[in-house]
Amino acid sequence: MSNVVLAVVVTLATQIIVSTAIIAPSVIAPAAAPDLGVAPQSVGLIVSLSYALAMVSGLTVGALLTRFGPLRTCQTAVLLGAAGLALGAPGSVALIFCAAALIGCGYGMVTPTSSHILVQSAPRERLAFIFSVKQTGVPIGGALAGALIPPLVLTFGWHWTLVALAAACALVAIAMQPARARFDQRREPARKTSWSQIVAPVKLVAATPALRVLAALSLVYAQVQLAFVTYFVSFLNLELGLTLVAAGLIYAVAHAASIVGRIAWGAVADRLLSPRLVLSALGLVSGFCGIATAVAAPTWPTAALILVSALYGASAVGWNGVYLAEVARSAPEGQVGAATGGTQFFTFSGALSGPPLFAMLVWLTEGYRAGFVCFAVLPLLVGIWLLFSARPRKSAAAAAETA
Repeated sequence: MSNVVLAVVVTLATQIIVSTAIIAPSVIAPAAAPDLGVAPQSVGLIVSLSYALAMVSGLTVGALLTRFGPLRTCQTAVLLGAAGLALGAPGSVALIFCAAALIGCGYGMVTPTSSHILVQSAPRERLAFIFSVKQTGVPIGGALAGALIPPLVLTFGWHWTLVALAAACALVAIAMQPARARFDQRREPARKTSWSQIVAPVKLVAATPALRVLAALSLVYAQVQLAFVTYFVSFLNLELGLTLVAAGLIYAVAHAASIVGRIAWGAVADRLLSPRLVLSALGLVSGFCGIATAVAAPTWPTAALILVSALYGASAVGWNGVYLAEVARSAPEGQVGAATGGTQFFTFSGALSGPPLFAMLVWLTEGYRAGFVCFAVLPLLVGIWLLFSARPRKSAAAAAETA
């Protein structure tokens, strides 16, 4: 198996299984909440805790890659997910918060480590496409969680479902072991980890203009993505009067479109337009979709709502692969993992802040429309700025003449 294919298989498998783990509490919440004596919406606290720990753990990846190697770091991320799922199985509220922390720590390590593996193996001119393929692991993990967990809960109960998911994570980690000889050859086992190494990724972002721009972009786009993912179904159901089933199906279209979009935008960024122009277009499209959502009426035909949902998903949820490839290109030599961990700190800041800010707008205006308008303005402004600052991709002939 070639290095590129093996790298994609390892990183995609890691992304899928850890994404399934971090989404599992949200899917299990309706069944687990009565047993725990808490409201189902309390799962939001668990999700927030997971992302908060993910922000921090991503900063440790640069040091871990040097000492243990990227494959062992991937295995560690997956095993942290397994430990978290298993820890939540007994059904103690305190243990569940500890479980969320472990899952979040694992989740934060995945993207920087995957970027390090992929940039070492993939052709530079195909980075956006390959990174985008890897990033389809996020919606695939969500789809698996939505499709498999409810039947498992109904059949075995939510306690044993968590045990089964933990076992699946452990098996994935074990299955990766043969690839360690391929990817962990350059590790330095004697290297010690220091506090300066942990804060270094944020300092690297602050010191690198291109990374500063990408970090700010990811914060805004992540806010929009998480707000859309969190509130779109509620808007369709409560504001437009669709049944929960109909709203869920339209929402599913958005996730399907995000999978196709991630791969398509990666190919476009590699072959047709510069990555920043693609990121600009995605910001503009998601902004216009936010406005379209805000003005949607119960009289709109279902086909129009499906179209808006598909475009919203393809843009607001489909930007990550192109962005990560651009981070890899902008990182100093040998520091892709650290650069990704540093920019991811800001990405997860957006993921943490987006839903509560949107919720505040819903509370202040007693509706969802103002929230979608405000969260449309942000990507529109970023998209316009990128449009005027991005350079068009040179053709091969032009590049040769310049050289």
